[in-house]
Amino acid sequence: MKSLFMYNPVSGKGKILKKIKYIKNELEKVFDLVEIYETRSALDTIEKAKAVCGEYDVLVFSGGDGTFNDVACGIASCDERPILGYIPSGTVNDIAKNLKISKNIKKAVKVITEKNIINHDVGMINDKYFIYVVGMGTFTEVSYRTKQKTKRILGKLAYFFDGFKDFFSPKLSKVIIKGKDVDFEGVVPMVLVLNSVSAGGINFNMRGHLNDGVFDILAIKNGFFKGMLNLVKTIVFAFRKKKQNSYVSYFSSPEFEIICDKDITWCVDGEEGPKGNVKIKNLHSHLKIYAPKLKRDKE
Repeated sequence: MKSLFMYNPVSGKGKILKKIKYIKNELEKVFDLVEIYETRSALDTIEKAKAVCGEYDVLVFSGGDGTFNDVACGIASCDERPILGYIPSGTVNDIAKNLKISKNIKKAVKVITEKNIINHDVGMINDKYFIYVVGMGTFTEVSYRTKQKTKRILGKLAYFFDGFKDFFSPKLSKVIIKGKDVDFEGVVPMVLVLNSVSAGGINFNMRGHLNDGVFDILAIKNGFFKGMLNLVKTIVFAFRKKKQNSYVSYFSSPEFEIICDKDITWCVDGEEGPKGNVKIKNLHSHLKIYAPKLKRDKE
């Protein structure tokens, strides 16, 4: 099998740079060919990932959630897509948490060399692909608004300091959600579309599944202090059962439309996305990834 190892040198605190030789040696034990590529930008990552399709059997890559999104955007439109191997090296690493892949580089490489493959849904928001989360409202801008230099110094605390001011100036937006098995209209502080358990380092959706063909939609209800109390409840207690409760309106659907204010900016896998109305669609089992076998997948 031919493989390419692609890494983001500025992701996290650059710790991956000290492990390049180790990773290459380990991959050469299980793959016939291992080539190395250092990415230069998000666009470069997308274009290189797309070029891998049909040329390599496996694409191993290292970076954070943004890098994962770039790789997915690169290969998702191709007919022949390589198996993905992920070595997390970002600040939050939500996707690694959802996949149960360790942030320890040696343990992450071991997952790849063991070659256990799982399927993973991919989403489309308008014409852009995403892996695990789309969101709008209070706090959702923090992930792409926080400067890379600050993240390198403070790590996860950088998001906390940047988002602290949002708590005292929450946003409310009127949204209409229409699609298969969903018909909702309301004024809310936040909407999350999840293909995951974790988003922003928080376990919002304890019943989340990575490959069930639908997205979980959480609309945080308005209430005390513009819904901030309900948002705090969601963060503290998480969403554990797929039913309505006092602080979250819940829906699941494979395809739907969200109509909202034109100035609303959507956060897509931690990066700045489209504005205003969006159409979202689930591409079931679209990717194959080396990962530990998840208990919920066995079930």
